[in-house]
Formats: sequence, C-alpha cells, structure tokens
Amino acid sequence: MKKIFICILAIILTSCDTEDIVSQFVDGSVSADINGETQTWQFGPNALGAIINSESVGTETVYTFSVVASTDGVSDNSESKSIGVVVFIDSPANIVSGATFNSSTDLLVASYAFESTNSTLSIDADHTVSATLQISNINLSDETISGIFSFEVIDETTAITYNITNGSFTNIPYYND
Repeated sequence: MKKIFICILAIILTSCDTEDIVSQFVDGSVSADINGETQTWQFGPNALGAIINSESVGTETVYTFSVVASTDGVSDNSESKSIGVVVFIDSPANIVSGATFNSSTDLLVASYAFESTNSTLSIDADHTVSATLQISNINLSDETISGIFSFEVIDETTAITYNITNGSFTNIPYYND
C-alpha cells in the first residue's frame, strides 16, 4: 500500500508545472488525529493532493480515488510521515459532493506510515480494519476538493493499531487522470 501512495504522490507532483502547483497548494491542508495526536500537513515541505486514477485490466477499467499527504523527512524534524485513503470506484462520476464511502460496503483502504531518518522508529500501518471517506466540496474551476475521513489500521510487523480520527482535507489539489 505504501508503494501505491508513493506512486500517486509522484504522479501528482509531476503532472503540473511549478506555477500550477504553487497556485493550487498554497491554502490546502490535510489534518488528522493519529492516536489522539493532531498532525497537520500544509503546503511547503509537505506534498498533498487527491487524484482519480484509471488502469486497464484486461477488458475492464479500474478506477481509484486517492487522498494523500506526506512530509519530506528533512524539514519536519527529520521525520517522514504519510497518510492516505484509497477507494476503488466504478466511475469518476462517483466522486461528487456528498459522496460517502465506507469500508464495510466499498473497497476502501487506508495507510499511515512514519519513519525517523535515523531509522530508530518505522511504522507501516496499512492493514485496514475500518475506514470512511466523505467528499464535502469539489471546486472544479480551482481544481480543489475537500472532505473528511477516519480509519483504523494495523502495523502487521508490530501488531500496533493506529486510530486516525477527525481527518479532513481542505481545498487540496484535485486531479482526474
């Protein structure tokens, strides 16, 4: 799952020229409580965005919608943190204001990753126990999206559970691949 988020981030960060990125990222943010501790990703040293991606599998086309945020590991106290939610959808038309996705009825997966640069601590929690994602606003002219999310994931290496609550993404760049 971590590789999917890194791939999605790479697509987001390389799909625009610098001026487009700056104009779209300036006031966007992602925030969530991770086991009760609030983490906020803002434009600057953090990468954040949402994307609808498509992939042909035989005669079928598989669509995903992803919301991702990540620190760079250099300017954030030598720590790299990332968070993301991915939902598999039937069509890009499923992503509308008011749309709600739940892991009990939709194919919705989530991930939380953390690594200190000196490698004393590494978390790769991508075994999804439960997750919800709700789209609250899509601004097509500014190509931004807002919404809320929450999820519970387990790091299978340590068996530690991470509860991600009060998650929100506000005016983050939105791309339809």
